[in-house]
Amino acid sequence: MKKILTAAALAALLPQAASALPLVDFYAGAYYWDQSVSGDVSGTADLEDDLKLDAGGQNVTYFAFEHPIPMIPNVKLKSSNLSTDGTGSLSTGLTIDGKTVTGAVDSVLDLSHTDYTLYWGLPLPIVTFDFGLTLRQFDGEVSSVAQLDGSTASADLDFVIPMGYLKAGIDIPLTGLSFGGDINVISVGSTSVSDYDLNMTYVLPLIPLLDVGISAGYRSFDLDLDEDDFGDLSAKATIDGPYLGLSLHL
Repeated sequence: MKKILTAAALAALLPQAASALPLVDFYAGAYYWDQSVSGDVSGTADLEDDLKLDAGGQNVTYFAFEHPIPMIPNVKLKSSNLSTDGTGSLSTGLTIDGKTVTGAVDSVLDLSHTDYTLYWGLPLPIVTFDFGLTLRQFDGEVSSVAQLDGSTASADLDFVIPMGYLKAGIDIPLTGLSFGGDINVISVGSTSVSDYDLNMTYVLPLIPLLDVGISAGYRSFDLDLDEDDFGDLSAKATIDGPYLGLSLHL
C-alpha cells in the first residue's frame, strides 16, 4: 500500500514540477562500457602484449541541467571508470620516474576521471548542437610491481586538463529514435587527449513527462602523454569499445 501511495504522490508531483519549470531540462544516465585497451608506457612496455592489461567492463554515469538563459552556461557532470590491470612479463625493463622493473610484473593503469562541462546550445528544431568547455579531472595512476623483488615503478595521474566540447544530434520525428555524438579534445605540444562518443537512443513510450531511453553506442578515449610535460613519464593509451545503457530526461 505504501508503494502505491508513493507512486501516486510522484505522479501528482511530476506535472506540477514540469509546469513550474517549463523551460528547464534535467538529464541523467548510466551505461556499461565494454572496454579494450592498447598502447604503451615509456615506449618499451606494450599495454596488451607485455603488461597483459585487461579493461573489461566499466561504468559511466552522467547528469546534466539545461535552462533558457542565454548568457549562463548549461552544466554537465560525467564520471568514467577506466581502470585496467594485469600480470605480464617484461624482457626489457620499464622505467617510470627513474625507477626500473623487469621480469614478471603486476601492473595497473587507472585513467578514471570526472568531467565538469559548461556548454551552450543553439535553439534549433529537431537538431541538437552544443559547444563549450570541459575540465577533465583525472584521479588515477600507472604502476608496475616486480614479482621477484617487489620493486615498483609508478606515477600518479592526478591532474586537470581543459578540453573543447562539441555535441551534435538529430531526433527522428514520431519514432522515438535519435542519433548523436560528442567529442572532447585538446592538443598542446606533444601531449594530446581526445574522447569521442557516437550513439543512438530509443525513447520508450512509458511515462508521461519523463523520457526513458535505451542507448547504445561506441566510445573511444585516446591519451598521449609526453615526458617533457609529465616528469619522465611518456604513455600512449587507447581505451575503446561499445556500450549499452539507460537515459532519463525530465
